[in-house]
Amino acid sequence: MTPDTLAPLRNRLVDSFGCALTVDVEEWYHTCMVPDYVDPARRPVLTDELDRLLPELLELLDRVSAKATFFILGEVAARVPKRVREIVAAGHEVGSHSYLHLRSEWQKLGRWRRDVEASKALLEDISGAPVLGFRAPEWSLRRVENPRLEELAALGFVYDSSLTPSLGSGDRRNPLWASRLAWPSGNELFEFPPLTYAGRLRLPAAGWTARRLAPRTIVAAAEAHRSRGGLPVLVVHPWELSERPTPGVLTGLARFVHETGRDGFRSRFEDIIRGLACQTMTAAAGTLVTNARFRKGLPPTLEMPRGTFTLGPD
Repeated sequence: MTPDTLAPLRNRLVDSFGCALTVDVEEWYHTCMVPDYVDPARRPVLTDELDRLLPELLELLDRVSAKATFFILGEVAARVPKRVREIVAAGHEVGSHSYLHLRSEWQKLGRWRRDVEASKALLEDISGAPVLGFRAPEWSLRRVENPRLEELAALGFVYDSSLTPSLGSGDRRNPLWASRLAWPSGNELFEFPPLTYAGRLRLPAAGWTARRLAPRTIVAAAEAHRSRGGLPVLVVHPWELSERPTPGVLTGLARFVHETGRDGFRSRFEDIIRGLACQTMTAAAGTLVTNARFRKGLPPTLEMPRGTFTLGPD
C-alpha cells in the first residue's frame, strides 16, 4: 500500500477555541537520542524525578488558575499511579503518551498498537475516566499519511496531537490548524498540532527552540493563532521546569536539546501560561470533543460547549 492511499480526507476546523496547555509526562532520561535510556531492558540505574516534579507542577498550575492535558507514559503511570490520580483530582485531563518512550517507527504496527492499547487501558483504570487524546513520543507519527493515525481512531481515541508542521520533527505538509481527519473506513480523528511561531519558518513553540524566547513572543504567537480561528497548543515537560541540575549524564545532541534555555525557564513558563488562560485540550476544543464523545458512545464532558464549528481551508 502506497503512502498516498493512506492519506485521510482532511478539513481545517475554525472556531473560537481556547488555548490548550499540554504536558508530556516523562523523565529527563526519556530521550530517544539515547536508545539505552528509553528501553527498560537496556536502561542503567537512573534517578527518577517525576514523583517530586509533578506535585510542584500541579502547585504552579493552581497558582495561575491554569488547566492542562497530561500525556502520560504508561510505564510512568504504572510506577506512580498516585500522581496520576492527583492530576485528575486537580481538574486536569489525562491523555496517552504511549506505554514506552519509543519512536513510533521503531515498532511494527502490531507491536505499536499493543503498546498504545496497554497505555490507554492502564491510564483509564487508574484515572477512572476515558482517555481521549494521544501524543506519540517525540511527535514521531511525523506525517498525516501515517497508518497509525487511523489505528488511534479505531482504538477509541478522539484526538491526536503528534503532528507538527515543522521540518525535522514533522512535515511542512502536516496540518497547521486544528483539523478533522477522515478515512474511507468511517474512522475519524481530530488533529490538534502543537503551536509554531516565526511565521513561514514554523518553528516549534516548545522545547529548546522556544525556551530562550521572551514569554511575550509565545503569547503573541498563540493569540495570533486564535485570532484566525485556530486552537493554540502549548507543550512542556516537567523536567524543563526542574530548576535543578539534571541528575544524570547526557552528552552531545541529547544534552544540547535537553539543557538549552532551561535556566530560568520556570519563571518564563509561568508568565506564558498566566497570559493565556490555559485550558485542557478537551475544554479548549469545546464542542468538537463533546460531539465526538457522543458519537463514540462515551460519557459527555462536564464543560459546557461554546458553540458550533465551521469548516475552513486547510
